[in-house]
Amino acid sequence: MDSYSGKTVLTFYSHHEAVRQKRKLSDAGLPSTLIPVPRALSSSCGTALLAECTDIDRSLLTDGVESVCVKKEEGWSVSHIQ
Repeated sequence: MDSYSGKTVLTFYSHHEAVRQKRKLSDAGLPSTLIPVPRALSSSCGTALLAECTDIDRSLLTDGVESVCVKKEEGWSVSHIQ
């Protein structure tokens, strides 16, 4: 099992948006960590947010989220937001 199983990786258009999203998740009681974007994914800014869950309520996402990525057994499931 790799370190991304059971977690969600959010990618962003800017580092500022990643920090803003981390604050919003923290305020909602969801733990998260800023990380470099995993090699299998791409991002505009190179910074991602690793959330300790597999399903994030879309109402908690900021405008700067580029994609929501969940690691599944067969690979990454990527949902592009904008």
